[in-house]
Amino acid sequence: MSINSEDRPWPQTLDHEGVDWPPEEQRVLVPFHDAVNLTETSFLGASVAFGTDGSLYILHAVDDGEVTRPSEIREHVELKRDVQDQFDVPVIQQTDEYSQSLLESFVRSNSITTTVVDHEEEGFFSLGGTEEAVPGDCHTVVGTGMEAFESPSSILVPVARGPHSGLATRIAEAIARAYDCWMELFHVVPEDAPSEAERDADELLDAYQYRLDDDVDVDTHVLRASDPAEAIIEHSGYHSMTVLGAPEKGTLRRFLFGSTTDEVTQNTDAKPILTAHRNSADSFVSRWF
Repeated sequence: MSINSEDRPWPQTLDHEGVDWPPEEQRVLVPFHDAVNLTETSFLGASVAFGTDGSLYILHAVDDGEVTRPSEIREHVELKRDVQDQFDVPVIQQTDEYSQSLLESFVRSNSITTTVVDHEEEGFFSLGGTEEAVPGDCHTVVGTGMEAFESPSSILVPVARGPHSGLATRIAEAIARAYDCWMELFHVVPEDAPSEAERDADELLDAYQYRLDDDVDVDTHVLRASDPAEAIIEHSGYHSMTVLGAPEKGTLRRFLFGSTTDEVTQNTDAKPILTAHRNSADSFVSRWF
């Protein structure tokens, strides 16, 4: 969907083709290996599942030869109970031996549609021949600052015209529905941009808002600023959490040219940041790194 005429130098195109989310049978996976922020990330995954009438899968990956202690078994039982006390969603828990192919195998065998993972789960983000990969037909949400995650009162959603912003708005919508909170669609235009650019930005946010259901309160905000990352970081302080589309550049490109998403995730203090990665033909690891 393009909302600009072809003769304007600031096209704002919604790349929504192929983003059929949520699917009719939503299956949300939260994988753990390092067991970092177990409760917080499970609750986040449960909120996405609840907000899309889906099911929650929790995968506990253990190292070869590691014995699951009775205390860990009790912890898993209590985790499932706590999640279902908070959200009325089916919860399926499984413990498997960690391997290079575990995550991909689990996603495919259980027809997982969305994976929610804490970036601190280093076992799923390691390099040097031990990468885990989420298949390209599965959307991925990566959380940073998850230790601070709790019931949000509002969600900031900075959007642009890239392919991941559409998914980010829908992820935020599901969380907002689960926690009965409001969300703000936010877009930054250059300080010296012509007035038409600001008008186009308003139409861009209207186009995103149009895709959201009426049962979630949504506000829109266009801001003029010289640095989009600084503007988003500052504005995120007014909200409980931020959800934004993943950068469209690999590590080398981000290092050379920068990325608003990276700057935001690295600089926002004590607030959860979620980056939404739309499915593609690439593995999740290649998209992230």
